[in-house]
Amino acid sequence: MSVRRTDPYIWVTWLTKLLAGESQCEWAAWFRAHHSDYDRLPSDFDLAAWTVEHNELVQLRREQLLDEGWQVYVEDENAFKRIGKTGIVVSGKPDILSLRDGKAVIEDCKTGRPRTSDQLQVLVYMLLLPIGDPRCVGAKLSGRVTYRSGGMDIPAGSVDAVFRAKFVELVQRIGGEKPLPKNPVWSECRWCDIGPADCLYRVDQPPESAEAQTDLF
Repeated sequence: MSVRRTDPYIWVTWLTKLLAGESQCEWAAWFRAHHSDYDRLPSDFDLAAWTVEHNELVQLRREQLLDEGWQVYVEDENAFKRIGKTGIVVSGKPDILSLRDGKAVIEDCKTGRPRTSDQLQVLVYMLLLPIGDPRCVGAKLSGRVTYRSGGMDIPAGSVDAVFRAKFVELVQRIGGEKPLPKNPVWSECRWCDIGPADCLYRVDQPPESAEAQTDLF
């Protein structure tokens, strides 16, 4: 049985795919934000292999930055929790924070193919990590997403008023008391660990093929 949280708790990656439009089921994020425990479905995702590959990329990037004279903080050293005025908690953990010559770069390493949500994840880190973090005080802040094939720099100006407004609106929706709409489609349900005991509408089978012959053309 699921256990209700005392205060809503949101992990950054629950937001970024929604912000990017790569996910449409707001209810799944809302449910996780309001429940600390639930019956999770098993996953065929190879977490061990991903962890090894991700750690290798982070350490490779760390060594590169150290060789360039940056002061580098990695993963758990960058974990943060920001508590809003309404009691909603948003937490995250950027892979890398590097400092040099009055500059601060917040960086995340990705082993998969590039996605818009990768950039938005770094933008959220750029918005929230500097709040209350003395390492970022007075520094010129920017961001970066690093892939094995290269990287993408994100200028500080990307955290603008429009992004802030969209972020705040989504956090308030996910952290609000009212359950949000479900979007039960195979493409999302197949990766969701919320089982049928809590979500009666999950889709557990792929749709029938949309292929059909026609004389139209």
